[in-house]
Amino acid sequence: MPIRQTKISTGVVQGVACGNPRITVFKGIPYGDTTGGANRFCPPKPPKPWDGVRVCDTFSEICMQRSGPFGLPFADFFRKEFYPFEQKAGDDCLKLNVWTPAETTEDKLPVMFWIHGGGLGSGYGHEMEFDGEALCKEGVVLVTINYRVNYFGFFAHPDLSAESPDGVSGNYGMLDQIAALEWVQENIKAFGGDPDNVTIFGQSAGGGSVVSHLSTERTDGLFHKAIIQSGSFGVMSYAMTTTLKDAQDWGVKVCDYLGKTVEDLRQMPVEAFYDAVAEAEQVVGPFPRQCIDNVLYKEAPGMALLKGHMKNVPIITGAVKGDTGLPMSASLDWLEGIPVENMVILGDAAIGCKQAQEGRIPAYVYFMDAYIPDGDEYHFVPDGEAYHSAELWYVFGTLNRCWRHFDGRHYDLSYAMIKYWTNFAKTGNPNGDGLPVWDPVTKESETRLYMSENDIRPEKIDYMDILEERMFKMKE
Repeated sequence: MPIRQTKISTGVVQGVACGNPRITVFKGIPYGDTTGGANRFCPPKPPKPWDGVRVCDTFSEICMQRSGPFGLPFADFFRKEFYPFEQKAGDDCLKLNVWTPAETTEDKLPVMFWIHGGGLGSGYGHEMEFDGEALCKEGVVLVTINYRVNYFGFFAHPDLSAESPDGVSGNYGMLDQIAALEWVQENIKAFGGDPDNVTIFGQSAGGGSVVSHLSTERTDGLFHKAIIQSGSFGVMSYAMTTTLKDAQDWGVKVCDYLGKTVEDLRQMPVEAFYDAVAEAEQVVGPFPRQCIDNVLYKEAPGMALLKGHMKNVPIITGAVKGDTGLPMSASLDWLEGIPVENMVILGDAAIGCKQAQEGRIPAYVYFMDAYIPDGDEYHFVPDGEAYHSAELWYVFGTLNRCWRHFDGRHYDLSYAMIKYWTNFAKTGNPNGDGLPVWDPVTKESETRLYMSENDIRPEKIDYMDILEERMFKMKE
């Protein structure tokens, strides 16, 4: 019988059986306090304890957002694919969900910690494609989180920086993610998880967040392996990063446009605040995401990779074919002249190359090229092409939740991906019995794993020779 009730640092929690009675899900566990009022534009505060048993049978409200994904191209497509249902949104969003097959608190199962995407502007931890049942059946514990997004997660202003002992503001959404990782270290044993074997994984902006956590000292010791799904753009350009000054200047422009102070913004109801800043954004320009503040982030992720400042842990990194359609541009001088379509795919190669070049723990690189059935009316990728985010249905084993008509070959690919991901979470090596061999990137094997519903095989990584030449020259 799996754990149904357990004690954590803030009180006793009780979960419920999911579709599989051998797996318990605990929904909406607080890892932080409310982010409203005086707590708006602040690092996350610890959750308040409770008396008695907290029944965790309902997913929590999410960070305030309009139907997502916020600020991304092709929003109508993604709304149909992943966000068909409205969610209650508000300030009480710092909650997480735990799926566990453990029968005792001494089981010490590997932990997989999921960071959702959405351009750091939308998304939540219980989107319809996310579920822990298929992963837990392979003997891992899954944690998914909500964190602050859009203006709630990344609003910076000189007055806010003056309040901070570090003299910085913004990056609250990233600090939320770190607080959730700290919660895992403190509490995951209560769910049969092993705090010394945590794999963080995420997709798109969630994958970019994984890259950021690899490059900041604040997360040292909080995780031990990393999976980056369509998130390697951060190592090839300054996408989703800005300077603290630029982030603060944006906040000043918003306040000037609205005729309000930071304190006025703190006191506004969530919907009024969101709508007001969204209106201002149309005038002052797109909101900044992460900022290089010399406290949480001392350099852009690309520089951290090139200088060897990223954590030396086992890594899986990869992309889907449709990622080549994302609008990305190179902004690092050393990339000049490389005829590459897309920064996401080149970023995967760069991570594999750098790990191999420096004699670090080798990275495993993949490329997913499944045929996605049924097409769509938005046509932002060619019919049948694996669109950005398509692999989520496969990794979480939720193909049956999608409106598309997947056949048995797709379910076989999903099973293989789940096996690769969970094997990696257990040992740092995705390989296992019955799976095609996936070689890590080394100086002798500059290949990635090609995955489709018809074929799983190694293939050569493009541009590796150019990357090797240029990255080798990048020293302190």
